[in-house]
Amino acid sequence: MDYFAIVIQFLFKNKSLRTKECALNRKSIQFYTRQNLASWDEAASIHHSINKDLADRVCRPDFNNLNSDFNKLLDTLDVAGKSIIQICCNNGIDLLSLKNKGSGYCLGVDGSFEFIKQARELCCSTEHAQIEFIQSDIYELPEDLFGRFDIVLVTVGVINWMPDLSIFFDICQRLLVDNGHVVMEEIHPVLNMFEQAEPSYLAYSYFDKEPVKDENGLDYFTNKKYQARPNYWFQYTLSDLFSCAISANLQLAHFKELPYNVGNYCADLEHSHSNPPLGFNALWQKRFTFS
Repeated sequence: MDYFAIVIQFLFKNKSLRTKECALNRKSIQFYTRQNLASWDEAASIHHSINKDLADRVCRPDFNNLNSDFNKLLDTLDVAGKSIIQICCNNGIDLLSLKNKGSGYCLGVDGSFEFIKQARELCCSTEHAQIEFIQSDIYELPEDLFGRFDIVLVTVGVINWMPDLSIFFDICQRLLVDNGHVVMEEIHPVLNMFEQAEPSYLAYSYFDKEPVKDENGLDYFTNKKYQARPNYWFQYTLSDLFSCAISANLQLAHFKELPYNVGNYCADLEHSHSNPPLGFNALWQKRFTFS
């Protein structure tokens, strides 16, 4: 066999391997997201029973569910009239907060049917126009959404549910217009090293990459445990976040670590003498691309 034939055989062989690897990756992503979404659907009624006053609160013209630092970060973008999509919007109260700040068209996306149902009901109790909510797996968003939004909003409790962070950031940048922004508030990756208790304590490696299976439920308001459908979460380092964002053609414009509780996980550490970072705010801008 001559050299040219060997090269051709090698390329086709490796293309087949890569195709198989991608297929397995898609299958793995679907497994984790479907398991997690079933668990979130199960938790929706629990969250609703805890937040019975939400329908009244969102009707107030000054309603704003955003943390102070995150609210200030969004103000630097002047959200008035801007088109915004929120990934994993839960019950939609963050988008309703942005509508009160004068934003333009807003779209909330979540894979949980039950939470999208809650978001639509809450929205109907307000007088907001130009706001919609759709159910969709984040990894299977309709392509007609790409390139339409000034801002992609990612709030607390999203990153750790993503089985593939690289694809997640790529989707974020594809949703944006050129020079658009991804605005994120999240639990700090360092917090994943802790076990929630009284008091919370160090228990895990910062660099652990194995999916964590949990069946204790998703009541992060009262932290009451119940026998739940299994869900899986993933631990990422700050370098994972930055590397995936850079690879997705996103440029970091702002990053701030937060010493206070943003997600009610290991919240007692906020008052600890050796207080670790509990959250962070980040702002990325999509670099201009030539068509």
